[in-house]
Amino acid sequence: SSSFLPDDALCQIVKFLDVPSLVRLRGCNIKLRDAASNNNAGWKKHCAALWSSKANVCSLARELLTKSNKMINEAMSNSRKYAAMKAYKVSVTDAATRKEISFEELCFDGSPSNKDEAGGGGAIWSFRFKESAGRDWTSWDPWWNRQSARKLVFLRDGTIRQVYPKGLESSAKEYNGTLLYHVFSERTVRRDQEEVPAPQIQMKWRFVNRPLDLVNRPLGAYVRITVGGRDVPTYVVRRSPNGNWGFILESCWGVYASFELAPQVPTAFHSTVAMGRGSRRRLRRARNGQDRRWVNIADDSDDDDSDRSGDEDGEFEREERTRNVRRRIDLFVEESSMTQDGYSQWREALLYNIGAVTLPEGNGDATGEFDHAWQNAMMMR
Repeated sequence: SSSFLPDDALCQIVKFLDVPSLVRLRGCNIKLRDAASNNNAGWKKHCAALWSSKANVCSLARELLTKSNKMINEAMSNSRKYAAMKAYKVSVTDAATRKEISFEELCFDGSPSNKDEAGGGGAIWSFRFKESAGRDWTSWDPWWNRQSARKLVFLRDGTIRQVYPKGLESSAKEYNGTLLYHVFSERTVRRDQEEVPAPQIQMKWRFVNRPLDLVNRPLGAYVRITVGGRDVPTYVVRRSPNGNWGFILESCWGVYASFELAPQVPTAFHSTVAMGRGSRRRLRRARNGQDRRWVNIADDSDDDDSDRSGDEDGEFEREERTRNVRRRIDLFVEESSMTQDGYSQWREALLYNIGAVTLPEGNGDATGEFDHAWQNAMMMR
């Protein structure tokens, strides 16, 4: 019986249990509940193991874990005694329920506590354009050129700076040892038959509550970014679909991630399309021979499925397996994982394309705001 064991000995035993076992043990009796909830029951280890693979852990959970590491005494309250278990619970609940982002989680200079965790600063965001942004943007985007995604940081003063690629400017801003360049400052333009640095582009950000086309949500749910003095379609904040607790900022034309984006996956389909060869959709059977789905097939002939050789089918299956594996284990590559497109933000995209400088927002009538912004944009043309 556990009643004959000293509390310290009991804690030494239960610390070898996994989280589901500790949860079940807490339902047995008062003594076991206390032992399974104690900081010494292995909850610190479980927090460390869980958080090691997560991109974002809420500050309250980290504070609770820090509290559990402080000196303990016999008169310690239950709030301190069970702090590590509460830290674990709070972190899981927060990741599952909270979709909004805080200033501290968004900004590189968000809080002093971030400096030690990120090696000199807070969040560094990976950014890439979506294919829907068009070739004018994707053609020089690092991610679309098989390189690491562009690295940007949000600052509390409302500006956005670039960490990677390294800019060509000589007046880079330094923050705790990290050089911050103007966004897109690695680019050059040709003038008088010479390559010179491109003009600087200022980027700013702000939180909004109710953008055009989208429902009203709490502060931290939407980020409005201004590029070169013009608002671009709003970025919607949500958690990453890959389960790493990271944040995604997504619009119809671009996506930011609070973690490293996996590189683009080259496929035979993209290669053949790039070379100008045709493509079409075909119905393919799964391995069980029953389930069917439409997929894009690159094809340079009009032969039907029955004419495909075994080698071609094998190559297709290998590519599909590779892509499926990357969907499961890599970090947000597929456009199919995204939620914002030209249909969900068509008004904002349209206003930007006709020259609007500021996109409407607020709690007024959305149609009236759109009409007013449309009229202003048409007067400026």
